[in-house]
Amino acid sequence: MVVECNELGQPIKRAGSLLSSFLGSVARRGQLCPLNYHKWNDMLPSYKVELLKFVQKKFVLPPESHDWVLKSLNRKWKEYKSKLKADWKREGMTEEEVARVCPPDVYHHQWRELVHYWFSERGQTYSDIGRAARASQTIPHTSGSKSYARLRAEFMEDHGRKPGEVEFYKMTHTHRDGSFVREESRDIVDRATSLISERIGESSSIGNTRGVEAQVFTELMGSERYGRVRGYGVGVIPTQLSTVGRYTQDVRQSSNTAEVNDLKAEIKELKQSHQIEMQSLRAQINQITSLLHQFVPPQVPDSSSARRDGDASDP
Repeated sequence: MVVECNELGQPIKRAGSLLSSFLGSVARRGQLCPLNYHKWNDMLPSYKVELLKFVQKKFVLPPESHDWVLKSLNRKWKEYKSKLKADWKREGMTEEEVARVCPPDVYHHQWRELVHYWFSERGQTYSDIGRAARASQTIPHTSGSKSYARLRAEFMEDHGRKPGEVEFYKMTHTHRDGSFVREESRDIVDRATSLISERIGESSSIGNTRGVEAQVFTELMGSERYGRVRGYGVGVIPTQLSTVGRYTQDVRQSSNTAEVNDLKAEIKELKQSHQIEMQSLRAQINQITSLLHQFVPPQVPDSSSARRDGDASDP
């Protein structure tokens, strides 16, 4: 199956959804993604090479998507380990008690090492950090299983442009009936809309609007998380698309689109003008030809010349 990707290497369309589901099953295979590694970066590079080869047996991927595939596997692998912990580690249980009962789809030696990490000081520290981070995420999104990359691609198809920061936030935090998922999200959109209107003033150029929107959204939402770009999902890092770069790229694309449309309109106008000129020229030629037929009598061959020509041809 061929997977189409956007300019950032993120899969889109229906094939992208199927690929994401397939990666979830791969992340749960201990022979491909061992559970006894504490962090994804600790995993041997050879494992990651084999992972890509395994995925490419099922899907045709452009080279620029390989990084996204590995990052997506990383996230799904961590989510799988978190689910195992939630399902099999109960409050008050000892390490020995948890390690004694191994899930049916997990290798025993990997399970024992994973459980030992959960009970280690390092494991508990990272668990506390993760719990605090999840607690701070009070506003859920409404995009469901559909990735942000797919949502952006669909918006582009429908509107011929990329969504703005606030515009996309509203898309992903409202229900089908237009109601916001939380009052906090409504407040963010209302405040952002008001601030954008105040700062734009008389200017309504695309560049100015996008720049102000990006600035206002960052002020309201806070700085981006390290190594992440808000609203773009897995695989995108700040060096690929900075806050300034996002609206600059959008402006450039919108400008290019406008120029292309202007050129198309100009070419169409020239073609129409050329057709009109050709029709007028044909009409003039037909008129001149008609006048020539009226005033210039047809030439009749001289009979004596014809006889001489005939005599000359006789033997």
